[in-house]
Amino acid sequence: MKKLFPVLEYASVPNIITTLGLCFGITACVYLVEGNLKAVLICLALATLMDLIDGFFAVRLKKETQFGKYADSLVDFFICCIMPVFMLKTFVGTSIYIIISSGFYCVCGLWRLANYNVEASAKKQTHFTGLPVPAAMLCVSMAIFAIVNYGVPDWSSSIVLCLTGLMMISSFKLKKYGLAQKILCVVWLIFFIVVLIV
Repeated sequence: MKKLFPVLEYASVPNIITTLGLCFGITACVYLVEGNLKAVLICLALATLMDLIDGFFAVRLKKETQFGKYADSLVDFFICCIMPVFMLKTFVGTSIYIIISSGFYCVCGLWRLANYNVEASAKKQTHFTGLPVPAAMLCVSMAIFAIVNYGVPDWSSSIVLCLTGLMMISSFKLKKYGLAQKILCVVWLIFFIVVLIV
């Protein structure tokens, strides 16, 4: 099979988990078309969980590869940068402020992910430089959820997009699997429970 489909040589546990994250993202797209915000957020939360554990297994199983890094970044860009923009369009609107801030957010996400791959190619990374894109997506998702369910002004989403965009390309560092990342995981869990309840 590998002779016929050479890419199958990368079919390791971490890369399969990354692919599963993409599947959750695609499922989120289906629910997005149906206008089901709760289902979209649940799928994105599961995709984010896959993003967290694929890196964990890559380190533990010593399966870190360039293929895995690029695949992970491509999935992250789709899940954490593109999906929030379409969520805004579907559930909030398309004002000129949202369009401009969405473009800015996506550009910052792209540059942040590209820069991470450059740094990771140069040396083993122990810290994230700038806000990780899953954390940025969490912030935007929470803003959308608040706008839809609690009457928060829709212009607030533009502020969140711009702030998270700037944080993604900033110079501050977060230790991998450190306290900050654990806190973000707890916030994700709390938000996930709130989404299920509401």
